[in-house]
Amino acid sequence: MAAVLAGTNAEDAPLIETVAEFAARATSTSEVLTLNLTNLLILIVLKAIIFGAGIVFSGAGATARAQEEETSITSTDLQGGMCFLMFTSGMEDKLSCLERTACNDIVVAKQYYSAGKMWYNMHQTLGMEFPSKYMTALNAIKAAADHGETGGNCAKYQW
Repeated sequence: MAAVLAGTNAEDAPLIETVAEFAARATSTSEVLTLNLTNLLILIVLKAIIFGAGIVFSGAGATARAQEEETSITSTDLQGGMCFLMFTSGMEDKLSCLERTACNDIVVAKQYYSAGKMWYNMHQTLGMEFPSKYMTALNAIKAAADHGETGGNCAKYQW
């Protein structure tokens, strides 16, 4: 682990800290973080929606390299995904981490917001209840992305 931390740059520091906290809570005997499989499934479905939309809406002249860049998993996906999993597992303070991630990478945040709105609309169409914690996360992502897009300081959100 020390070798991994030594080779990281300042941009990766929040991701490394989140991974360390995530792993520590998942393996701790005193404070166990239970990963809700439903939340993990939602993240996978949202990424699949983004991937599918990228394929469907990409131009006919798109190159393989451009396609790869749009659909690969980024550090924002990892950081935001871990923050989302911790938030939806009961760690309310991780909402700010999710907001910081959205504020720092507006493009990815908008992709996840659009996929989340599709998920919400599907629930509405099927007459299913949309859990409030997911709506809280969805609204927070939108607000933080808007804040970052208008030039706001993302440091107002804590990792």
